[in-house]
Amino acid sequence: MNELKGMTVNERLFTLNKFEAFDEAIKSKSTHQAVNILIQCELAREEALKIVKTIFQTPDKYGY
Repeated sequence: MNELKGMTVNERLFTLNKFEAFDEAIKSKSTHQAVNILIQCELAREEALKIVKTIFQTPDKYGY
């Protein structure tokens, strides 16, 4: 999807209607599920894993 190029992660989640699923994955501490959702948003696995680990390290910073 070329329309995702240049979008932030949040914009990608919103555009693909994945925001709620991602929030639930983070709240349930499901690394696998959260990473897979980000991959569906056309992020590389390594980048998706880095994002999820960062959120888990400082959840308050990201509203969790």
